Amino acid sequence: MKRAAVAFVIAACGTAAAPPKPSVAVKNAVDPAAHLETTTEEIGFLTVDGSNVPGTLVRPTSPGKFPAVVICAGSGPTDRDWNNPLISTKNGSGKLLAEALASHGVVVVRFDKAQVGANTTKLTGHTIDVYVDEMRGALSYLRARPDVDTAHLFVAGHSEGGIHAMRTALVEADHVAGLMLLSASGRTMRDIIVAQITAQIEDKAPGQAATLLAPFAKALDDFGGGATVDPKAATPIPGLQMLLGSLMAFPELGRGLLMFDPVATLPKVQVPIFIYNGEHDIQVDAAIDAKALTAAAQSTNKDVTVFLAPDADHVLKHETRAIPELRKDLEATAAGYNAPARNLDDATVGAIVAWLAKH
Repeated sequence: MKRAAVAFVIAACGTAAAPPKPSVAVKNAVDPAAHLETTTEEIGFLTVDGSNVPGTLVRPTSPGKFPAVVICAGSGPTDRDWNNPLISTKNGSGKLLAEALASHGVVVVRFDKAQVGANTTKLTGHTIDVYVDEMRGALSYLRARPDVDTAHLFVAGHSEGGIHAMRTALVEADHVAGLMLLSASGRTMRDIIVAQITAQIEDKAPGQAATLLAPFAKALDDFGGGATVDPKAATPIPGLQMLLGSLMAFPELGRGLLMFDPVATLPKVQVPIFIYNGEHDIQVDAAIDAKALTAAAQSTNKDVTVFLAPDADHVLKHETRAIPELRKDLEATAAGYNAPARNLDDATVGAIVAWLAKH
């Protein structure tokens, strides 16, 4: 895995610009009661191999040095704002979360992952280390800013991004102040995929999921073990064929994602850990995944905080509908993730800010 990263700033107009210099080098704490004015900057930073990563920084306008967080988005084509080209609405929770944290005294960087959004880095030939390199590039960028308290840098990952935040925290060790796992899985992606599809089939055809999914599950296992599989031979379901095809498009990266075991890795992380799940999450099971992550973390780490938001969904938005209702029309539920009128769950934001303030 690559080690250090060199960072630079790219202004929105494309010319180099220096970070703002605070008039007073005061270290500022995160304040749950604050409502600070914020400003947004388009930035770029380099990974150690010279890849340029485009991102967005949100910071308080007040002078001083602030704690900082790097946020890694979730799976597939999800961009820095947590928008997805498959979803027409663009009220992404990543943008909302960054702005909310900045208003409480945090500098926040979010970025487009390789081959997503404005990031032109191709995934061909890469392993999942590419995402760790990007997160470490963001950390190096923050360490060079005069308005950042470099003793208090945090890494956060949403959904699949939890894998990359976890691996970054492991490599960075005590060079980061904490790890936040937001709606992250406590199972391998292989197991999550099978569980999600099983639930969908059982909703429509009770008792048939095991039989229908057996060849598909075997194909996942075969691929994860290094074999090449034929998606059409594995399943007659077009959506599952597409899923297998997407994993196989970049085999080394796909296998790394599919077989990564968070429960085996998390006990190695010794910085403070925040584990979050919404109880109305239809993608990651709060009872199963948060519980597994908590047990793994607490097996070796005394500073583990868990928050299960009673009325929040997978993307941290306020959601009061029960899971069975949300699963009746999965496409409509997913399409509503970024609907314009939807807001972050207040309890969720409060818990994250309180944890950051404590640490």
